[in-house]
Amino acid sequence: MDQYSGDEQSYIPQVGDDQKPQIGMRFDSLEDAFSFYNQYARESGFSARMSNSKKSKKSNEIVWKKFVCFKEGHTDDIRWSKQTKKDQPRKERARGETRTGCLSKISVVKEQTGPGWVVSTFVESHNHSLSTPSKVHLLRSHRGISASKKMLSQQFAETNVPTCQQMRLFEIESGGPEHVGFIERDIRNYEQSVRDEHKGIDAETLVDFFESEKEKNSLFFFDYETDSDNRFTRCFWTDHVSRRAYTAFGDVVVFDTTYNTNKYGMIFAPFVGVNHHHQTILFGCGLLSDEKTDSFVCIRNAILHSSTDEEFESSWEAAMSNANLEQHDWLSLMFDLRHKWVPAYFNHVFSAGMSSSQRSESSHAFFKRYISSKNSLMDFIIRFNKALRHQRHNELVADHVDMNERPKLQSKWPMESQMVTVYTKKKWLEFLEEMSQSHGYYVQTESVGNEFGIYKVMNFQASSSSKPRVLTHVIQGDDILCSCMKFQFEGIPCRHMLAFFRINQVFHLPDKYILKRWTQAAKNVEFFPTDEPNVVEAPERCLMSRHLRLSYKASALVDIASLTVEGTNFLNAQFDYIGNKMKDLNMTTTVSGGSQCRRATDRAVDIVDPQKIRTKGCGKRLKSSKEKATTQGRKCRGCGRRGVQHDKRNCPNLQDGSTINNKNEEESSDDEDFGSIDGSNNWI
Repeated sequence: MDQYSGDEQSYIPQVGDDQKPQIGMRFDSLEDAFSFYNQYARESGFSARMSNSKKSKKSNEIVWKKFVCFKEGHTDDIRWSKQTKKDQPRKERARGETRTGCLSKISVVKEQTGPGWVVSTFVESHNHSLSTPSKVHLLRSHRGISASKKMLSQQFAETNVPTCQQMRLFEIESGGPEHVGFIERDIRNYEQSVRDEHKGIDAETLVDFFESEKEKNSLFFFDYETDSDNRFTRCFWTDHVSRRAYTAFGDVVVFDTTYNTNKYGMIFAPFVGVNHHHQTILFGCGLLSDEKTDSFVCIRNAILHSSTDEEFESSWEAAMSNANLEQHDWLSLMFDLRHKWVPAYFNHVFSAGMSSSQRSESSHAFFKRYISSKNSLMDFIIRFNKALRHQRHNELVADHVDMNERPKLQSKWPMESQMVTVYTKKKWLEFLEEMSQSHGYYVQTESVGNEFGIYKVMNFQASSSSKPRVLTHVIQGDDILCSCMKFQFEGIPCRHMLAFFRINQVFHLPDKYILKRWTQAAKNVEFFPTDEPNVVEAPERCLMSRHLRLSYKASALVDIASLTVEGTNFLNAQFDYIGNKMKDLNMTTTVSGGSQCRRATDRAVDIVDPQKIRTKGCGKRLKSSKEKATTQGRKCRGCGRRGVQHDKRNCPNLQDGSTINNKNEEESSDDEDFGSIDGSNNWI
């Protein structure tokens, strides 16, 4: 392989003539010419790259093109020095020299009478050693991330899978790092290129993304606003799943703002509720640039526009009138849409006894781990959607359990057999606990009149000082009210009511005490659009599903064919045949870069990215006197010094008696000071 020419050593690749370029060889396009030369480079052990070209003066079309070895030429130190600013010292490149002035090349010229290209020059020898087959996959021109791998990498990033772990997954899928087709640095470069591509157009990308969602889903709602400078200020969005969830579970809505979700500091304002499995569900989302009244009025108008609930507006107005608009304290704001027991219900749903900040954490827990303050707006939306899909899948799992599993009965009471098929599993377990506890209570009649009956419910094991629960039976409506208010608070009958039903031989729970929102049929409501939404599958999702389906079939064929030499050769030939057929079909290998791609719009004025927002609480926090004393450090009562690591019991000054001397000296100095003052007064 080695040939000597003077003092320089030449390296000539040892490949077959059918894989080697020949002068006069014809190609249909420049892409075909470079593809052939790059494959020759791979077999030879070097990397190829495109070089100079010439254009026709008449048509301005390329008529001559040169492809060279990646070690052609030398590093341009002059151009590198120009990139360094004058007031800064020149930085040395961390990367070593790769170019050696190699002269290996191939030139192609365009045919005068046709679209083809013909090889005019071919230099075969190199002035450097060539890579071995085990290292050729590391060369630049033989690495590349396919469109499907780019999309898969984006989906990994949406779920916070680090780049290094993404590479491990690709290596497992491909059977080793040498078969992946790219290295970890290629993924990082691709991620950086995506960020650079959308730098400065983050808000436009967000708006275009939501506008495309509206085109794909006829029930997707999105609205946004800009200021006088066309700077993005706020938006609101909701999809058909959230709107249907509001129809079923909109009796309780929690509006809560949260921070540190994006690099602009925009405030994320979701409308959340609770489904029949006690899971957090989403009704709609907003992004705000501030917490002023105008912003919340815009959010209110947006959700009114997307909702058909006529009682929403009056409920919102009532909530707004009770809020302190001057202080703009909107955290954990609750409002009732149809019932008046929301505050108590809210406490039960989001863990009773927790502080308001803990409740906020609970309502946002399903997406907290997916986001960070470094996210762009589009990154935040993508990661939030990923979290939302997980949350909705958890709801499907709970629905599946209710449909296919039936809890075991604990007794033969007909009410138990009735409610085990009515409640969801989560609510059934709560009801079962109340029903089990009801057997430990007895009912005592206090008074019975024409309109009301008063009863006391006592625990068999209660002490004489225990306060009984009072049941009120409204005879006209046959209603039972308990002083514990559990039914009003949590939506299920309490143990005291169940004890009363058992004693009065009420074997089935009346419908008035079965709250539909806790039943398995809670979502069987009439959704305001009569037809299913017109949902168009996202192109990137279609590509991934097609890729997975074809990969599964191809993998099964490879497993079978690789068992024998004949099978391997046959399948390899079939792959070559299929590859040529794909080229004949003119199938493009370039697709959209994913959901973050910018679409061409007819927008007259570009949307400007939002400014960095100074949110509430970002300044210095006021500290109490107790906290200030704690932060100043501990004070020794022996020496009087603060912030030391000892106290009066082990003070070194007390142990050697120096403190006493110091005190005596201080007292004598004080006496001298008083004396000097007295003397001065006498002198005056």
